[in-house]
Amino acid sequence: MDRKLDLAIERPTESVPEMVVRRISRAIADGLLPPGRQLTERELTELTGVSRTSVREAMRHLQTLGLVEASPSRGVRVAVLGSAEVREIYEVRDALEPAAAELFVLRATDEEVAALVEKVQPRATGDERQRAIFEFDELLVAGARNTLLASMLSPLHTRIHALRSLSVTIPGRREASIQEYRDLADAIADRSPERAAEASHRHVRAAAKAALEAVKIFEKQRR
Repeated sequence: MDRKLDLAIERPTESVPEMVVRRISRAIADGLLPPGRQLTERELTELTGVSRTSVREAMRHLQTLGLVEASPSRGVRVAVLGSAEVREIYEVRDALEPAAAELFVLRATDEEVAALVEKVQPRATGDERQRAIFEFDELLVAGARNTLLASMLSPLHTRIHALRSLSVTIPGRREASIQEYRDLADAIADRSPERAAEASHRHVRAAAKAALEAVKIFEKQRR
């Protein structure tokens, strides 16, 4: 019997630049790379252990996502968002995220609902809470099962999580945000698309108010 010629080479699910984009995006979302932080090719090459070519490609992609921008001095920096940009981000979020919440109720499995609800249980530290909220949003988008919606919300969520490190500095905002996520999780657990969409709207609008207040304070401090 003739043997089948098979020269196929297994490829990783992500290219090296894509992995760099993911790592830097997460660092920005976690507040490890704050707004205005200068990013040089040399530093990123040393931190990631990849080639400058891969770093350059990753930086170009991060710029298209709005996570980094050209620096007034040289190179690039983590994007510094002004009040106008923040307002636009939350206007888009308010249009898309409630739709994702409604679709999640309609399409997610019981196991996915349970996993999402678990993310808003009490956490020991602030860092764990931050990571849990990031994962909550990822689960919500995935469970909505709409690839177009995911392509718009996923990069938007990264920018929103970067803003969260500023907005939680507003007194009482951290606690309010946690409760808003629990209200959303309760509505989802009850399989109520209308309540889930409304809870999402309330959360986004409260988050927008806090983010705008925090950004205005940040802008004054930078003057």
